[in-house]
Amino acid sequence: MKLNIIYYVWMLTIFFIVGCSKDIGHYNYQPVNAITINGLLENSHPTGRIYELPFKDTIRLNPIINGSLSGTDTSTLTFEWKIDSVIVSKTKDLFYVANKRYGRIPAEFNVTDKSTTTVTSYHCFLNVVNPYKWGYYILTQNKAKEASLYCLSTIAKNRPWEKVLIPGVSDLGRNPLMISGVKQYGAAITDFFNVLTIGVQDAANPVMMVDSREFLPTLYYNSLSYVGGDPFTFRPSQIVSDPHFEVIYAVNNGKFHVLQQGTIALAAFGRDQLDYQVAPNGIARPYGAGRALMSIYDQKNRMPRVWDNGQTGRDYVYINDYKGINGQELMADKELLACSYLPNMATANQIYLFKKNNQLFSYRLDYDDNDKPVSFYLQGSGSKPSSEEISYVFLDAGTKRWYMAAGNTIYVASYLGVEFQKYVQLPADATGDIVKFKILDGKLMIATNDPAADKPGSIYIYNANTMVLEQAHKHVVDEIVDVHLGILVE
Repeated sequence: MKLNIIYYVWMLTIFFIVGCSKDIGHYNYQPVNAITINGLLENSHPTGRIYELPFKDTIRLNPIINGSLSGTDTSTLTFEWKIDSVIVSKTKDLFYVANKRYGRIPAEFNVTDKSTTTVTSYHCFLNVVNPYKWGYYILTQNKAKEASLYCLSTIAKNRPWEKVLIPGVSDLGRNPLMISGVKQYGAAITDFFNVLTIGVQDAANPVMMVDSREFLPTLYYNSLSYVGGDPFTFRPSQIVSDPHFEVIYAVNNGKFHVLQQGTIALAAFGRDQLDYQVAPNGIARPYGAGRALMSIYDQKNRMPRVWDNGQTGRDYVYINDYKGINGQELMADKELLACSYLPNMATANQIYLFKKNNQLFSYRLDYDDNDKPVSFYLQGSGSKPSSEEISYVFLDAGTKRWYMAAGNTIYVASYLGVEFQKYVQLPADATGDIVKFKILDGKLMIATNDPAADKPGSIYIYNANTMVLEQAHKHVVDEIVDVHLGILVE
């Protein structure tokens, strides 16, 4: 017991001596030169710091460096830029040509204080994109009818119209037909690319779908795509893409085919006793309704044809061919200009616009509540708005308006009638007649061809809201066949 007391007294004595000993101090109280990096994109996370630039373009970044002690004096600092984990610069400012690969590439900027070896870092991403990912697109043909694709990029600024070469495609073929596209979106309205559909009559692949991110083909349609066993040559005369689905409608040897997922279906009613022949512009643009309903204009028998899938649930497989619809004979003595399904109406419908001499006629097919066709009737008639030849007509589903080009002017009318009024007229110095136009993404893109010019094709771009002419590109390409817009909405 006595030994335990002595032990505890001894431990308390040691604790008291250590606790009261003098702190002679071996600490470094040197102030830290805290580095701040400014002048670059700011966000709480690197995924919010994304620099967009086209492939082969140059990015210049000039960060502003400030030290809590050194201020703007950078003599005691070293710098390092890494792109894709590779050191590309040991200077403060970055000058980098994005010519290695496409995609979202990590970037890192490191500032080292030599006196303390403290490293301050900034992280971001370079999103290197094909310059043709967004832009205005033109499908052209030269005098030999050889097809070419051009783009005016809205990513790479101040570039001219450039011919686009598609990897793995040596040439597009001859006798181009159309170009169209739909947008595929990511997480934001600014995160999109275009899926383009290109149709060329005489080509190894007459229909091709292209991803605009790297301009790589994603689907081909050719004679081998046909699902039937009979000999088949795919040489389409018309191509219409559905703006809502990756489905394409084609006319081949006068017959209607559905193209989807890389296959060409059998002709709809291929053994039709009347041997129908689809007229030019004779596919009623379906706007998503083509899964169940379809109408074409039969040029041979001078009447609309109306089909559906019998509500079987088998999309694009038409089994009912409706004959003897009331009023089906009304258009027999007229020339079809265009036809279309009109979405977002009380019931299903088809709209047809015809011409006879200098008169225009608008017809409508209504369906009942069970989506069965009831009757055709005349919605309105009137005179052509111009003595010039009509070159292009389409029905815009969004505005429910007909748009018609004649000479150097575009006219507009409600789908309910044919009272066409002047919509826009090209400047007095514009040459050639309007051949195609498209209204999309807040812009109106108009194409003209001047046969007398070495480069016949010209493009005019208007703000579709203010109708102010924003760009005029005169005689920049060969003869224009079709146009498409795939741009960021301002």
